[in-house]
Amino acid sequence: MTPAALGLALFGGALSGLALPHAYIWLMAIPQASAALPPPLAGGDGTSAPNCVPARNALALVAVSELCGIGLAVASAGLAWLLRDASGGLPLLAVWLVVMHAGALLAAVDVAVRRLPTPVISAAALAVGVMLAGQAATTGQAHTLVAAALAAAALGGLYLALVLVAGSGMGLGDVRLAALLGTALGTTGWPAVFLGGLLPFVLAVPEALARRALRRAHSIAFGPYMVGGALVAAAVNS
Repeated sequence: MTPAALGLALFGGALSGLALPHAYIWLMAIPQASAALPPPLAGGDGTSAPNCVPARNALALVAVSELCGIGLAVASAGLAWLLRDASGGLPLLAVWLVVMHAGALLAAVDVAVRRLPTPVISAAALAVGVMLAGQAATTGQAHTLVAAALAAAALGGLYLALVLVAGSGMGLGDVRLAALLGTALGTTGWPAVFLGGLLPFVLAVPEALARRALRRAHSIAFGPYMVGGALVAAAVNS
């Protein structure tokens, strides 16, 4: 792992971690998100607990931001180490750092309100697209960009098919996230695309069985499993 890769991972992770709680609070304040908040997570006065607690204590928000900054910096450095032998260099690492950082925010919101915010996915997709297009333009090798686009279409199409299946519990947010993850996985190779598409369903089995046994009505937040599966697939196939 080069000093540049380590520096990018640590700085990017720390910066994203510090901003993560603030972005989470902002997203939770959006009416569409608040309306989707499951009853068990709502406050006793009808407000959402995640939205009202940080506002009462700025010191707690600072502490949480610092903890997130440290945690995401360490996780990003770990990802850089796992991808140290992957082809693509810094551009590929930057792509996966964007996926990890955006995925952490998406997972937090999805767990709270069963929603994957489109602005976060769109911003991450734009960043990933710009980095891959820049790499293709500077190296003259467009095959990585083509593979990423094909993988995005493959995973996005798979999840779109699941959305159209009655009772699947999937939504268009899952389709958008699948396309983003497919783009990143396509840069690693088709074995990673296959594994990244399969792992979320495997990882979600214990929670699905537990919810069925406990007769929990709320659907599974599938976003965290999608992001986790993609990161594991990238690390295994790097």
